[in-house]
Amino acid sequence: MNLPHCLADFEGRWSLRRTIRDAHAGRVVQADGEAQLHRAKDGLIYDEQVTLRIPDQPAMKGTRRYIWRDGGDFVAVHFEDGKYFHALKLGLPQASDHHDCPPDSYDAAYDFSGWPRWSVRWTVAGPRKSYEMDTEYALR
Repeated sequence: MNLPHCLADFEGRWSLRRTIRDAHAGRVVQADGEAQLHRAKDGLIYDEQVTLRIPDQPAMKGTRRYIWRDGGDFVAVHFEDGKYFHALKLGLPQASDHHDCPPDSYDAAYDFSGWPRWSVRWTVAGPRKSYEMDTEYALR
């Protein structure tokens, strides 16, 4: 089975499709776009640009930026401001992690079994949040 084994395996341009099932708002949001992971002095920069499609609203653009740092057998994902977010274990078909941001809780489940296609599901719970977000990536 082909799997990502190092940070450099993620470098490049990835098309992405995202589905957000928001139980709190009672709607499903779709998004598609691109994530580019490019070299920086301390790892890779993850830059994402998507078009969000929210029911009964005009399409809108969205962006995200993260810093991915090499942790040896894992990738440490940080927010753009440098604060730690979560980690993903390398060399395994599936990896998971938890991020606590009181009062909200974020659980990630990565799937690399179809590498270089991969996905991540975020399950988010809190007093004002209740959603699952599935994102599928394919190398361009």
